[in-house]
Amino acid sequence: MDSPSSTSHGEPEPPSSTVIVHRTLAFTARHLANKILNMHAPEWSGEVRNIVYSSDGKSVSVVYRVTLYGTDAEIYREATGTASVEEKGFGDPVQKAEGMAFRRACARLGLGLHLYHEDMS
Repeated sequence: MDSPSSTSHGEPEPPSSTVIVHRTLAFTARHLANKILNMHAPEWSGEVRNIVYSSDGKSVSVVYRVTLYGTDAEIYREATGTASVEEKGFGDPVQKAEGMAFRRACARLGLGLHLYHEDMS
């Protein structure tokens, strides 16, 4: 049996590929949240509602809405994400902020909430 691996910060790796550990924060990857929505709510939609740069131009915030359609109703949740314009790495700041806002809107619909309550089991 393999021993559990750990991140570069010493935390144990998550047992599932649906979770990414960044420093000490765990979150559901955007593409996996998208896949789960496609599987369980195929008539969902998502849209960027607003993009705002800070007055000093150092950050950008995105408001994202996820809507789930049912047979007789629809529900939606909105959330924001903010990214630094100066931070280097994969993707541009708007893309990073949009991904954060999308994951947060999904969490407001209940997707991935187990990540916030791991210590309660």
